[in-house]
Amino acid sequence: MYKKELKNNELKNKIILLKVFIITSIIITLFFSSCNQNNDNKIVAKVNNENITQNQLNEELNKQYGYETLQNLINQVLVLQEAKKKNITVSEKDIQEEIYKVALNMGGIEKLKDQLKARNVSFDDYKEKVKLDLLLRKLVISELTEDELKVFYDNIKSSLPMVEVSFIMVPDKELANSILDNLKKGASFEKLSETYSQDPLTKDTKGYAGFLLKNDISNASPTFKALDEAIFKAPKKGEIIGPIEVNYKGQKLYYIVKYINVLQSYQDVKPKLQEILAQQKSNEYIQKLRKNANIEILYNKDNKNK
Repeated sequence: MYKKELKNNELKNKIILLKVFIITSIIITLFFSSCNQNNDNKIVAKVNNENITQNQLNEELNKQYGYETLQNLINQVLVLQEAKKKNITVSEKDIQEEIYKVALNMGGIEKLKDQLKARNVSFDDYKEKVKLDLLLRKLVISELTEDELKVFYDNIKSSLPMVEVSFIMVPDKELANSILDNLKKGASFEKLSETYSQDPLTKDTKGYAGFLLKNDISNASPTFKALDEAIFKAPKKGEIIGPIEVNYKGQKLYYIVKYINVLQSYQDVKPKLQEILAQQKSNEYIQKLRKNANIEILYNKDNKNK
């Protein structure tokens, strides 16, 4: 559906960073857990009675991921050094809020924890990764100029307001009206979405769909133009609208939309613009840190996976 492309674009970088972090964490854990030579011959698997040892596993990991992991560690050290130099810090509250946002888009905190656990990554280690991401974001934002932000704002101005929304989607108009009546009586949008919504991309996030600009939905899927137009007709923070009828491949779908936030002015949108630009410029910033740093790599480059 229309949300697939939008959600993939929004989460692409976060998911990539999470995967890189997980791979790096696994490799480091395996390397350090086997530093003791007594563990080198520890059997980690048996194939038709033939043993695979810890040492064999370490050598293969080193060949495939060693150089890449080293580069990631260098980047982490550079970010920590620069943050210390500029006296930039992140609070526990900052970390918790960021984890909540990531978890919300992954189906909840328990699903995030399950994913980490399945990859043998502790939640505390993941929190350190989030801390590094936030430090990097703050470092990039500290160098963004008002001119850069205003140019960006001017470029998206025609697509404003930026709305933060949640959805409930059902294929039955009578049910949609019943849900709307319950919402008007004070029922929880999140609980009703969890119970009834059949939108495959927001049902696991209690309906949360994130931030949208005008025409985002239509550009992703013209079929959902009616939903796009209804959302941006007269958005108001805290308001709930619907049901909005959408014809999708011969089936009628009914959307109920809750406005969590509506951002219009430059000052309102500025924090979100900073976050977006920081994400876009993070790799460029890392390369600048590397260029200005004295980095001596003693690792055997022959181990790099070519």
